Amino acid sequence: MKLSNRIYKLAEMVSIGDTVADIGTDHGYVPMLLIKNGISPRVIMSDISEGSLAKAKETFDISGLHADDNDFRIGDGIRTIEDGEVDTVIIAGLGGHTITDILSADEAKTRSFKRLIMQPRKHSGALRYYLYTHGFDITDEVLSTEGKFECEILSAVPCGEIIKSAPYPEDDIRWKYPEEMVKNNPTQARNRIEWKINCIKEQISNLEQSHRDRSELIDILRSDLEYLNDLIIISQK
Repeated sequence: MKLSNRIYKLAEMVSIGDTVADIGTDHGYVPMLLIKNGISPRVIMSDISEGSLAKAKETFDISGLHADDNDFRIGDGIRTIEDGEVDTVIIAGLGGHTITDILSADEAKTRSFKRLIMQPRKHSGALRYYLYTHGFDITDEVLSTEGKFECEILSAVPCGEIIKSAPYPEDDIRWKYPEEMVKNNPTQARNRIEWKINCIKEQISNLEQSHRDRSELIDILRSDLEYLNDLIIISQK
């Protein structure tokens, strides 16, 4: 069974001995690794339908692994698990807005878990903004290559302050490209940043040819370029 680097990285981010709930488990590859490698004594696999969950059951059957029937659960988001039932909750492969919706649906329950591990497919900036402003500290950020994409994986824990004021607006580029991510993954981050720089340059060029006054937006994009170029310098140190 050939698994992607993303799957292995998600499993590696779980602390040894922690119980886990994998929300939107799909084929159940991460739970399979956690049980097979003795990382977690128990993993709850949750997905939206019986058909989706059947794929995880098949993975466990093929791998010769056992899981109790109660560890396969059908339902939406974290509604399938109880407050504090597991140490770590994994939500991977969904958009940042969707992950935010899952976490915010029952914030008291979300804060009852020791750790959150999230892998947003897109809109990671919106997810970081939510975590920061709703009392979570991001403790680790890694990038994992999957095909032509660099997947972002975030680990966060509840902190003392439930509500914090954001240092900059939700749409600020610093949420999407934080300095910490670059320091942790300089080479991979540089590839992502260079792609974004080229996109912004093309956008500015198009705006400069517009018959309308787009100077305000161009100024914002130039400021974003300056920030991203600073990140390139950081990634080269």
